[in-house]
Amino acid sequence: SCFIGPEGNLVETTPEQAHRLSLDHPILSNQQLTSIQHMDYQGMRSKVIDITYDSEQENGYLNTIDRICEEASEAIAEEFSFIILSDRFTSQSRIPLSALIACGAVHHHLVRNEQRTQIGIIVETGEAREVHHHCLLTGYGADAINPYLAFEALWQANKEKLLGENYPGEEALVAAYKKGIAKGMLKVMAKMGISTLHSYKGAQIFEAIGLRDDVIDRCFAGTASRVQGVNLDELAEEMLRRHELGFPERAEDETVSLPNPGEFHWRAEGE
Repeated sequence: SCFIGPEGNLVETTPEQAHRLSLDHPILSNQQLTSIQHMDYQGMRSKVIDITYDSEQENGYLNTIDRICEEASEAIAEEFSFIILSDRFTSQSRIPLSALIACGAVHHHLVRNEQRTQIGIIVETGEAREVHHHCLLTGYGADAINPYLAFEALWQANKEKLLGENYPGEEALVAAYKKGIAKGMLKVMAKMGISTLHSYKGAQIFEAIGLRDDVIDRCFAGTASRVQGVNLDELAEEMLRRHELGFPERAEDETVSLPNPGEFHWRAEGE
């Protein structure tokens, strides 16, 4: 559990210091996210920032990183308490940024401008599903995460009777997922000798493999990347290819299953 939102002056002890939102878990259910999204309590309000861009836009990937950073600074100027970085607007014509790229870019932009403590960052993404994804987002500045697609995948599996009789409703499924993620994150934190989520948040205790310095400097400043690798332009191309898999131009290219790259189970044609 931890507190999120504007922190006030860290060297003072005033009632304003306590004016923050307490969360008992960094993973938010859809209902919790909706509550925060529409909250207007004692001046606490949220602003949704769209992290998708038009597929026809030239240099859309880089321009969107610039845009969401500017919108985050504007949200602080407009006295919002939270920003919600959302890829919910993904569609045939809109391509999402990587949630981690978006979160890291906004976090470091605010750190560089000495504004990070003035706002909470919440990530609404279909990308985060495993423990490591949640650890990365938290380690690079996310205060809370709503993995809506992970929930929807579980609901679908439950409907198809793939999960047995243990989960009578959606709430039981969400609680089980949150419990599993919490145990996984605590295990990762314990290996680093960290006992509270507050200490792990934004600590970026990772080393990058396969990312060039322009990506690191922009989104993950201070992270070691000794192997180097892809740059922002190549990441944009990769995102375009992924989008085409989900929304192919020709109807006959549509598929009901995504390719298996062999990361979890050995595949002859995979890694």
